[in-house]
Amino acid sequence: MGKGGYSSHLKIRYSKRWRRFSTVLIIVVLVMCLLRNQINSGDLYYGVETVQNSYVTVDEDLDVAAQNWRGLRQRDIQNMSALGRRLFLEDMSSMPLYDRNFTILVWKHGPSIEKRLIMRFGSRRWDPFEDCSVSNCRVTYNSCELNTADAVLFHLHRTPNRQFLPDPKTPRPAHQRWVFLTDENPFHTFTLGSASTEMKDYNGIFNWSMTYRMDADVPVPSGRALPLTKAEKLLQRKQWRKDKTKEKTKLAAIMGSNCGGKNKRWEYVQLLKKHMPVDVYGACGNLRCDGHFRNDCLRLNDYKFYLAFENGDCREYVTEKAWWNAYHKGAVPVIMGASLQDCARLLPPTSFIHVRNFSSPASLAKYLLHLNKSTSEYNSFLQWKRDFKVVNEHGYFQSPVYHYCRLCEALNYNDPAPKVYDKVEEFWNSKKDCYKPVI
Repeated sequence: MGKGGYSSHLKIRYSKRWRRFSTVLIIVVLVMCLLRNQINSGDLYYGVETVQNSYVTVDEDLDVAAQNWRGLRQRDIQNMSALGRRLFLEDMSSMPLYDRNFTILVWKHGPSIEKRLIMRFGSRRWDPFEDCSVSNCRVTYNSCELNTADAVLFHLHRTPNRQFLPDPKTPRPAHQRWVFLTDENPFHTFTLGSASTEMKDYNGIFNWSMTYRMDADVPVPSGRALPLTKAEKLLQRKQWRKDKTKEKTKLAAIMGSNCGGKNKRWEYVQLLKKHMPVDVYGACGNLRCDGHFRNDCLRLNDYKFYLAFENGDCREYVTEKAWWNAYHKGAVPVIMGASLQDCARLLPPTSFIHVRNFSSPASLAKYLLHLNKSTSEYNSFLQWKRDFKVVNEHGYFQSPVYHYCRLCEALNYNDPAPKVYDKVEEFWNSKKDCYKPVI
Protein backbone atom coordinates (compact mmCIF):
# COMPACT_ATOMS: atom_id res chain seq x y z
CA MET A 1 0.00 0.00 0.00
CA GLY A 2 1.31 3.44 -0.91
CA LYS A 3 1.97 6.14 1.58
CA GLY A 4 -1.10 8.12 0.53
CA GLY A 5 -3.32 5.01 0.65
CA TYR A 6 -2.11 4.08 4.12
CA SER A 7 -2.76 7.64 5.32
CA SER A 8 -6.29 7.58 3.87
CA HIS A 9 -6.93 4.20 5.53
CA LEU A 10 -5.88 5.61 8.92
CA LYS A 11 -8.11 8.64 8.44
CA ILE A 12 -11.11 6.36 7.73
CA ARG A 13 -10.34 4.19 10.78
CA TYR A 14 -9.96 7.20 13.08
CA SER A 15 -13.04 8.83 11.56
CA LYS A 16 -15.14 5.74 12.32
CA ARG A 17 -13.75 5.51 15.83
CA TRP A 18 -14.43 9.20 16.42
CA ARG A 19 -18.04 8.85 15.21
CA ARG A 20 -18.59 5.88 17.55
CA PHE A 21 -16.97 7.74 20.45
CA SER A 22 -19.03 10.87 19.72
CA THR A 23 -22.24 8.84 19.60
CA VAL A 24 -21.50 7.17 22.93
CA LEU A 25 -20.51 10.51 24.46
CA ILE A 26 -23.76 12.16 23.33
CA ILE A 27 -25.83 9.29 24.78
CA VAL A 28 -23.98 9.50 28.11
CA VAL A 29 -24.48 13.28 28.28
CA LEU A 30 -28.18 12.93 27.50
CA VAL A 31 -28.65 10.26 30.19
CA MET A 32 -26.78 12.40 32.74
CA CYS A 33 -28.95 15.39 31.88
CA LEU A 34 -32.12 13.34 32.32
CA LEU A 35 -30.93 12.03 35.66
CA ARG A 36 -29.95 15.53 36.76
CA ASN A 37 -33.36 16.88 35.84
CA GLN A 38 -35.01 14.02 37.69
CA ILE A 39 -33.03 14.71 40.87
CA ASN A 40 -33.45 18.48 40.70
CA SER A 41 -37.19 18.26 40.17
CA GLY A 42 -37.63 15.84 43.03
CA ASP A 43 -39.94 13.78 40.82
CA LEU A 44 -39.83 10.08 40.10
CA TYR A 45 -40.19 8.44 36.70
CA TYR A 46 -43.01 5.96 36.35
CA GLY A 47 -43.31 3.68 33.36
CA VAL A 48 -46.59 3.37 31.55
CA GLU A 49 -48.93 1.17 33.59
CA THR A 50 -46.21 0.26 36.09
CA VAL A 51 -45.04 1.58 39.42
CA GLN A 52 -41.42 0.95 40.30
CA ASN A 53 -40.27 3.39 42.96
CA SER A 54 -37.13 1.30 43.24
CA TYR A 55 -34.51 1.60 45.94
CA VAL A 56 -31.00 0.52 46.79
CA THR A 57 -30.94 -2.03 49.57
CA VAL A 58 -29.81 -0.34 52.76
CA ASP A 59 -26.24 -1.31 53.65
CA GLU A 60 -26.24 -2.79 57.14
CA ASP A 61 -22.93 -1.08 57.93
CA LEU A 62 -24.24 2.40 57.12
CA ASP A 63 -26.36 4.77 59.16
CA VAL A 64 -29.85 4.36 57.73
CA ALA A 65 -30.81 7.85 58.95
CA ALA A 66 -28.23 9.30 56.55
CA GLN A 67 -29.56 7.31 53.61
CA ASN A 68 -32.77 9.37 53.29
CA TRP A 69 -34.36 6.59 51.30
CA ARG A 70 -37.51 8.70 51.07
CA GLY A 71 -35.76 11.02 48.64
CA LEU A 72 -36.65 14.15 50.60
CA ARG A 73 -35.12 17.37 49.39
CA GLN A 74 -33.22 19.62 51.76
CA ARG A 75 -36.08 22.10 51.91
CA ASP A 76 -38.46 19.27 52.84
CA ILE A 77 -36.20 18.30 55.73
CA GLN A 78 -35.82 21.91 56.84
CA ASN A 79 -39.62 22.22 57.04
CA MET A 80 -39.82 19.27 59.42
CA SER A 81 -39.84 19.67 63.19
CA ALA A 82 -37.30 17.86 65.35
CA LEU A 83 -40.02 15.30 66.06
CA GLY A 84 -40.75 14.94 62.34
CA ARG A 85 -37.10 14.20 61.59
CA ARG A 86 -37.09 11.70 64.41
CA LEU A 87 -40.17 9.85 63.10
CA PHE A 88 -39.48 9.90 59.37
CA LEU A 89 -35.70 10.11 59.10
CA GLU A 90 -34.84 8.28 62.33
CA ASP A 91 -32.75 11.27 63.32
CA MET A 92 -32.30 10.65 67.04
CA SER A 93 -29.83 13.49 67.53
CA SER A 94 -32.39 15.72 69.25
CA MET A 95 -32.43 15.37 73.01
CA PRO A 96 -35.11 16.48 75.49
CA LEU A 97 -34.72 20.21 76.05
CA TYR A 98 -36.27 20.26 79.50
CA ASP A 99 -35.95 18.38 82.76
CA ARG A 100 -39.49 18.88 83.96
CA ASN A 101 -43.07 17.64 83.59
CA PHE A 102 -45.70 18.89 81.13
CA THR A 103 -49.48 19.16 81.24
CA ILE A 104 -51.56 18.57 78.09
CA LEU A 105 -55.11 19.96 78.24
CA VAL A 106 -57.54 18.41 75.74
CA TRP A 107 -60.10 21.14 75.19
CA LYS A 108 -63.72 20.01 75.68
CA HIS A 109 -63.58 16.79 73.63
CA GLY A 110 -61.24 14.59 75.65
CA PRO A 111 -63.87 12.00 76.66
CA SER A 112 -65.38 11.76 73.17
CA ILE A 113 -62.05 10.87 71.52
CA GLU A 114 -61.03 8.35 74.16
CA LYS A 115 -62.63 5.53 72.16
CA ARG A 116 -59.76 5.76 69.72
CA LEU A 117 -56.89 7.55 71.46
CA ILE A 118 -57.17 5.70 74.78
CA MET A 119 -59.32 2.59 74.19
CA ARG A 120 -58.13 1.75 70.67
CA PHE A 121 -61.71 0.71 69.90
CA GLY A 122 -61.45 -2.06 72.47
CA SER A 123 -62.36 -2.60 76.12
CA ARG A 124 -58.98 -1.82 77.69
CA ARG A 125 -57.81 1.62 78.79
CA TRP A 126 -54.27 2.01 77.49
CA ASP A 127 -51.59 4.22 78.96
CA PRO A 128 -51.09 6.84 76.18
CA PHE A 129 -47.40 7.07 77.06
CA GLU A 130 -46.71 3.34 76.94
CA ASP A 131 -43.84 2.69 74.52
CA CYS A 132 -43.27 6.46 74.29
CA SER A 133 -39.73 7.83 74.19
CA VAL A 134 -40.68 10.23 77.00
CA SER A 135 -43.06 9.92 79.93
CA ASN A 136 -43.02 13.30 81.61
CA CYS A 137 -46.51 14.39 80.56
CA ARG A 138 -50.00 14.14 81.95
CA VAL A 139 -53.28 14.53 80.05
CA THR A 140 -56.17 16.43 81.58
CA TYR A 141 -59.70 17.35 80.45
CA ASN A 142 -60.13 19.96 83.18
CA SER A 143 -60.68 23.36 81.54
CA CYS A 144 -59.75 25.04 84.80
CA GLU A 145 -56.13 24.21 84.00
CA LEU A 146 -56.18 26.45 80.93
CA ASN A 147 -53.96 29.05 82.55
CA THR A 148 -51.26 26.55 83.58
CA ALA A 149 -51.22 23.88 80.85
CA ASP A 150 -48.15 23.59 78.64
CA ALA A 151 -50.18 22.56 75.58
CA VAL A 152 -53.88 22.97 74.77
CA LEU A 153 -55.14 20.53 72.14
CA PHE A 154 -58.12 21.45 69.94
CA HIS A 155 -59.78 18.76 67.83
CA LEU A 156 -60.93 20.76 64.80
CA HIS A 157 -63.28 18.11 63.42
CA ARG A 158 -65.34 18.41 66.62
CA THR A 159 -65.04 22.20 66.93
CA PRO A 160 -67.88 23.97 65.06
CA ASN A 161 -66.21 27.37 64.91
CA ARG A 162 -63.84 29.79 66.58
CA GLN A 163 -66.38 30.72 69.26
CA PHE A 164 -65.94 27.26 70.82
CA LEU A 165 -62.32 28.09 71.68
CA PRO A 166 -61.20 30.09 74.70
CA ASP A 167 -61.07 33.81 74.07
CA PRO A 168 -57.73 34.22 72.23
CA LYS A 169 -57.42 37.74 73.67
CA THR A 170 -57.16 36.33 77.17
CA PRO A 171 -53.51 36.38 78.27
CA ARG A 172 -51.88 32.96 78.28
CA PRO A 173 -48.50 31.73 79.53
CA ALA A 174 -45.67 32.57 77.13
CA HIS A 175 -44.57 28.93 76.97
CA GLN A 176 -48.07 27.57 76.28
CA ARG A 177 -48.72 25.96 72.88
CA TRP A 178 -52.18 25.97 71.32
CA VAL A 179 -52.27 22.96 69.00
CA PHE A 180 -54.87 22.15 66.33
CA LEU A 181 -55.48 18.47 65.61
CA THR A 182 -56.99 17.00 62.48
CA ASP A 183 -56.71 13.41 61.27
CA GLU A 184 -58.96 14.21 58.31
CA ASN A 185 -57.81 15.61 54.98
CA PRO A 186 -58.47 19.30 54.19
CA PHE A 187 -61.78 18.42 52.48
CA HIS A 188 -63.14 17.07 55.76
CA THR A 189 -61.38 19.05 58.48
CA PHE A 190 -64.68 20.37 59.82
CA THR A 191 -67.98 18.57 60.42
CA LEU A 192 -71.03 19.10 58.24
CA GLY A 193 -72.43 21.43 60.90
CA SER A 194 -69.44 23.70 60.32
CA ALA A 195 -70.02 24.31 56.63
CA SER A 196 -69.28 28.03 56.91
CA THR A 197 -66.09 27.54 58.95
CA GLU A 198 -62.77 28.06 57.17
CA MET A 199 -59.18 27.61 58.25
CA LYS A 200 -58.52 31.33 57.89
CA ASP A 201 -61.00 31.89 60.74
CA TYR A 202 -58.25 30.56 63.01
CA ASN A 203 -55.45 32.82 61.81
CA GLY A 204 -53.18 34.04 64.58
CA ILE A 205 -54.49 31.51 67.14
CA PHE A 206 -52.51 28.28 66.88
CA ASN A 207 -48.83 27.75 67.64
CA TRP A 208 -48.50 24.16 66.44
CA SER A 209 -50.12 21.85 63.91
CA MET A 210 -50.90 18.20 64.64
CA THR A 211 -51.71 16.28 61.46
CA TYR A 212 -50.66 13.20 59.50
CA ARG A 213 -48.24 15.21 57.34
CA MET A 214 -44.47 15.03 57.69
CA ASP A 215 -44.16 18.81 58.00
CA ALA A 216 -46.58 19.08 60.94
CA ASP A 217 -45.14 20.33 64.20
CA VAL A 218 -46.57 17.15 65.74
CA PRO A 219 -46.84 14.45 63.04
CA VAL A 220 -49.45 11.76 63.77
CA PRO A 221 -49.51 9.54 60.65
CA SER A 222 -51.75 6.48 60.49
CA GLY A 223 -48.65 4.39 59.80
CA ARG A 224 -45.01 4.55 58.85
CA ALA A 225 -42.57 2.57 56.74
CA LEU A 226 -39.19 2.13 58.45
CA PRO A 227 -35.89 0.45 57.52
CA LEU A 228 -35.24 -2.77 59.41
CA THR A 229 -32.45 -3.01 61.93
CA LYS A 230 -29.78 -5.70 61.51
CA ALA A 231 -31.52 -8.03 63.93
CA GLU A 232 -34.92 -7.40 62.36
CA LYS A 233 -33.58 -8.19 58.90
CA LEU A 234 -32.47 -11.67 59.90
CA LEU A 235 -35.89 -12.50 61.28
CA GLN A 236 -37.87 -10.75 58.56
CA ARG A 237 -36.13 -12.44 55.64
CA LYS A 238 -37.15 -15.82 57.02
CA GLN A 239 -40.72 -14.58 57.38
CA TRP A 240 -40.62 -13.08 53.88
CA ARG A 241 -39.83 -16.48 52.39
CA LYS A 242 -42.82 -17.94 54.23
CA ASP A 243 -45.10 -15.11 53.08
CA LYS A 244 -44.17 -15.76 49.46
CA THR A 245 -45.37 -19.34 49.77
CA LYS A 246 -48.78 -18.34 51.16
CA GLU A 247 -51.35 -18.59 48.41
CA LYS A 248 -54.04 -15.93 48.44
CA THR A 249 -57.19 -17.22 46.81
CA LYS A 250 -59.03 -14.01 45.91
CA LEU A 251 -58.21 -11.04 43.72
CA ALA A 252 -59.29 -7.64 45.07
CA ALA A 253 -61.43 -6.13 47.82
CA ILE A 254 -62.49 -2.80 49.28
CA MET A 255 -64.38 -2.03 52.50
CA GLY A 256 -66.23 1.13 53.37
CA SER A 257 -69.19 2.67 55.16
CA ASN A 258 -68.84 6.17 53.67
CA CYS A 259 -70.14 5.77 50.14
CA GLY A 260 -69.05 9.21 48.98
CA GLY A 261 -65.78 10.94 48.28
CA LYS A 262 -64.52 14.05 46.56
CA ASN A 263 -62.41 11.86 44.27
CA LYS A 264 -65.35 9.81 42.91
CA ARG A 265 -63.81 6.66 44.34
CA TRP A 266 -67.00 4.60 44.25
CA GLU A 267 -67.72 5.59 40.65
CA TYR A 268 -64.19 4.33 39.90
CA VAL A 269 -64.92 1.05 41.69
CA GLN A 270 -68.06 0.51 39.59
CA LEU A 271 -66.09 1.07 36.39
CA LEU A 272 -63.36 -1.27 37.61
CA LYS A 273 -65.91 -4.01 38.34
CA LYS A 274 -66.88 -4.07 34.67
CA HIS A 275 -63.46 -5.51 33.86
CA MET A 276 -62.48 -7.58 36.94
CA PRO A 277 -64.03 -9.00 40.11
CA VAL A 278 -63.97 -6.68 43.13
CA ASP A 279 -65.52 -7.72 46.44
CA VAL A 280 -67.06 -4.76 48.29
CA TYR A 281 -67.52 -5.07 52.06
CA GLY A 282 -69.49 -2.81 54.36
CA ALA A 283 -72.40 -0.46 53.79
CA CYS A 284 -71.16 0.38 50.29
CA GLY A 285 -71.35 -3.23 49.08
CA ASN A 286 -73.26 -6.47 49.49
CA LEU A 287 -70.69 -8.31 51.64
CA ARG A 288 -70.60 -8.02 55.41
CA CYS A 289 -67.64 -8.24 57.74
CA ASP A 290 -67.64 -7.22 61.39
CA GLY A 291 -64.39 -5.37 61.06
CA HIS A 292 -64.95 -1.63 60.87
CA PHE A 293 -62.60 -0.02 63.40
CA ARG A 294 -63.46 -2.28 66.34
CA ASN A 295 -62.87 -5.80 65.01
CA ASP A 296 -60.44 -6.93 62.36
CA CYS A 297 -62.06 -8.21 59.17
CA LEU A 298 -60.24 -11.51 58.75
CA ARG A 299 -61.90 -12.17 55.40
CA LEU A 300 -59.65 -9.52 53.87
CA ASN A 301 -56.64 -11.76 54.53
CA ASP A 302 -57.49 -13.80 51.41
CA TYR A 303 -56.99 -11.01 48.87
CA LYS A 304 -53.97 -10.22 46.72
CA PHE A 305 -54.95 -6.57 46.27
CA TYR A 306 -56.74 -4.10 48.48
CA LEU A 307 -58.22 -0.95 47.00
CA ALA A 308 -57.00 1.71 49.43
CA PHE A 309 -59.30 4.41 48.07
CA GLU A 310 -59.45 7.45 50.39
CA ASN A 311 -62.33 9.93 50.56
CA GLY A 312 -60.19 12.62 48.97
CA ASP A 313 -57.00 12.85 46.93
CA CYS A 314 -54.87 15.05 49.15
CA ARG A 315 -51.23 15.58 50.00
CA GLU A 316 -49.74 12.72 52.08
CA TYR A 317 -53.21 11.39 52.96
CA VAL A 318 -52.72 7.67 53.58
CA THR A 319 -54.91 6.02 56.20
CA GLU A 320 -55.45 2.60 57.73
CA LYS A 321 -56.87 1.52 54.38
CA ALA A 322 -53.31 1.06 53.13
CA TRP A 323 -51.45 0.50 56.39
CA TRP A 324 -53.83 -2.08 57.89
CA ASN A 325 -56.21 -3.45 55.25
CA ALA A 326 -53.38 -3.88 52.74
CA TYR A 327 -49.88 -4.07 54.25
CA HIS A 328 -50.87 -5.61 57.58
CA LYS A 329 -52.73 -8.34 55.71
CA GLY A 330 -49.99 -9.03 53.20
CA ALA A 331 -51.85 -7.51 50.25
CA VAL A 332 -50.60 -5.05 47.66
CA PRO A 333 -52.38 -1.70 48.08
CA VAL A 334 -53.91 0.00 45.07
CA ILE A 335 -53.78 3.66 46.04
CA MET A 336 -56.22 6.47 45.41
CA GLY A 337 -55.48 9.39 47.71
CA ALA A 338 -51.97 10.77 48.21
CA SER A 339 -50.01 11.62 45.07
CA LEU A 340 -47.54 9.28 43.39
CA GLN A 341 -44.62 11.29 44.73
CA ASP A 342 -46.01 11.29 48.26
CA CYS A 343 -46.56 7.55 48.16
CA ALA A 344 -42.97 7.00 47.05
CA ARG A 345 -41.84 8.97 50.12
CA LEU A 346 -44.25 7.44 52.61
CA LEU A 347 -44.79 3.83 51.59
CA PRO A 348 -42.29 0.96 51.37
CA PRO A 349 -40.33 1.06 48.10
CA THR A 350 -41.81 -0.86 45.18
CA SER A 351 -44.78 -1.95 47.25
CA PHE A 352 -47.87 -0.28 45.79
CA ILE A 353 -49.88 0.39 42.66
CA HIS A 354 -51.38 3.83 42.03
CA VAL A 355 -54.50 4.55 40.00
CA ARG A 356 -52.91 7.65 38.45
CA ASN A 357 -50.44 5.43 36.63
CA PHE A 358 -53.26 4.17 34.44
CA SER A 359 -55.29 5.82 31.73
CA SER A 360 -58.58 4.25 32.85
CA PRO A 361 -60.12 1.72 35.26
CA ALA A 362 -60.05 -0.77 32.38
CA SER A 363 -56.31 -0.28 32.02
CA LEU A 364 -55.78 -0.82 35.77
CA ALA A 365 -57.94 -3.95 35.70
CA LYS A 366 -55.89 -5.36 32.82
CA TYR A 367 -52.69 -4.90 34.82
CA LEU A 368 -54.08 -6.42 38.03
CA LEU A 369 -55.36 -9.45 36.11
CA HIS A 370 -51.92 -9.81 34.56
CA LEU A 371 -50.22 -9.75 37.97
CA ASN A 372 -52.73 -12.30 39.22
CA LYS A 373 -51.37 -14.75 36.65
CA SER A 374 -47.69 -13.88 37.10
CA THR A 375 -46.46 -15.04 40.51
CA SER A 376 -42.97 -13.64 40.01
CA GLU A 377 -44.21 -10.17 39.05
CA TYR A 378 -46.71 -10.12 41.89
CA ASN A 379 -44.02 -11.16 44.39
CA SER A 380 -41.85 -8.26 43.25
CA PHE A 381 -44.30 -6.03 45.13
CA LEU A 382 -43.47 -7.93 48.33
CA GLN A 383 -39.68 -7.73 48.19
CA TRP A 384 -39.64 -4.58 50.31
CA LYS A 385 -40.26 -6.81 53.35
CA ARG A 386 -36.63 -7.93 53.28
CA ASP A 387 -35.43 -4.44 54.20
CA PHE A 388 -38.42 -2.50 55.56
CA LYS A 389 -41.30 -2.83 57.99
CA VAL A 390 -44.67 -1.17 58.36
CA VAL A 391 -45.97 0.07 61.70
CA ASN A 392 -49.66 0.84 62.24
CA GLU A 393 -50.29 3.85 64.49
CA HIS A 394 -53.95 4.77 63.95
CA GLY A 395 -55.67 3.14 66.94
CA TYR A 396 -58.19 1.14 64.92
CA PHE A 397 -58.60 -2.63 65.50
CA GLN A 398 -56.64 -2.25 68.77
CA SER A 399 -53.52 -1.17 66.91
CA PRO A 400 -51.20 1.28 68.72
CA VAL A 401 -51.95 5.00 68.64
CA TYR A 402 -49.51 7.68 69.76
CA HIS A 403 -51.24 11.05 69.56
CA TYR A 404 -50.67 12.07 73.18
CA CYS A 405 -47.22 10.52 73.13
CA ARG A 406 -46.29 12.54 70.04
CA LEU A 407 -47.47 15.77 71.60
CA CYS A 408 -45.43 14.99 74.71
CA GLU A 409 -42.40 14.24 72.52
CA ALA A 410 -42.90 17.53 70.68
CA LEU A 411 -42.91 19.40 73.98
CA ASN A 412 -39.61 17.73 74.81
CA TYR A 413 -37.82 17.83 71.44
CA ASN A 414 -39.19 20.64 69.29
CA ASP A 415 -37.71 24.11 68.99
CA PRO A 416 -39.08 26.16 71.92
CA ALA A 417 -38.93 29.44 69.96
CA PRO A 418 -42.27 31.30 69.71
CA LYS A 419 -44.35 30.40 66.66
CA VAL A 420 -47.83 31.40 65.45
CA TYR A 421 -49.76 30.37 62.33
CA ASP A 422 -50.75 33.86 61.18
CA LYS A 423 -52.00 32.42 57.87
CA VAL A 424 -52.94 28.88 58.79
CA GLU A 425 -54.82 28.42 55.50
CA GLU A 426 -51.47 28.50 53.70
CA PHE A 427 -50.45 25.40 55.64
CA TRP A 428 -53.78 23.54 55.43
CA ASN A 429 -55.83 24.20 52.33
CA SER A 430 -57.94 21.89 50.14
CA LYS A 431 -57.45 24.09 47.08
CA LYS A 432 -53.68 23.91 47.40
CA ASP A 433 -53.14 20.47 48.94
CA CYS A 434 -55.79 18.36 47.19
CA TYR A 435 -56.18 17.22 43.59
CA LYS A 436 -58.88 16.73 40.99
CA PRO A 437 -60.40 13.24 40.63
CA VAL A 438 -58.69 10.79 38.34
CA ILE A 439 -61.94 10.27 36.42
